[in-house]
Amino acid sequence: MVKFCCSYSSNKSSKSRNGLALVLFLTLAVPLWAQKYDINDTVTEYPMKGTYYHNRFEGRKTASGEIFNQNLFTAAHWKIKLGTYVMVTNRNTGLQVIVKINDRCPRRGILDMSHRAATSIGIKGCQPVTVRILPPGYEDLCTAQDALFDSVSSQFASGSLALKKNEKKKVEKPVIGETDTEKRYNLVIGSTKSHGEAFEMVSKLPKNYQEKVTIDSITEEDYTVKLEVNLSQNKAKELCRKLKHTFNQCSVTPVE
Repeated sequence: MVKFCCSYSSNKSSKSRNGLALVLFLTLAVPLWAQKYDINDTVTEYPMKGTYYHNRFEGRKTASGEIFNQNLFTAAHWKIKLGTYVMVTNRNTGLQVIVKINDRCPRRGILDMSHRAATSIGIKGCQPVTVRILPPGYEDLCTAQDALFDSVSSQFASGSLALKKNEKKKVEKPVIGETDTEKRYNLVIGSTKSHGEAFEMVSKLPKNYQEKVTIDSITEEDYTVKLEVNLSQNKAKELCRKLKHTFNQCSVTPVE
């Protein structure tokens, strides 16, 4: 037996080297779907493809036992723990949405979202996204998206957080009495660099002010969050002082 191995040592060594190279290649070239998802890792952004459910799944029971609803912010993934909240970013647009993983998707490397969640970040068909696992505490924010996507000048619902560059929203000013010539003021809550930051900023406002928010795009990556309150200067300054406890960039600006 020893002689047999020795007599073919050259051929065996070649096959062995080739086999080792193949193993190393397969080890290094781990496909995206084979990644491990640590629910305690809230930093890593996992690349995958984002798509959405067919309407035929409406009303069916998901893997978590919940009933699937196209209008809720939920998603299916083959491996991420059920009940986990994740931030999904459309890599083509930069828009973001929070969804709850409540179902299983047999297609690995795919995040299958509800139609509401997918369209809110501009997903049409199948597009590249990144997914970041969120720590506990995002349940309320995920739920609040339903109102926010509808209230913020319909910008969330239409899949576009910011107004187009140099485009200003036309606001109808309330009728002011004939003797009331006092100048009116709005507030600038602050500036952000991403859809997610703007979304979180709006969510921190009292609910009665969320419907008064508009978001202007200074550049493709800079958003200004405004609160259209149309107040006198003194009242605007008073409100600004109150909001500065939460928004340290808050300032008063005259109505244009």
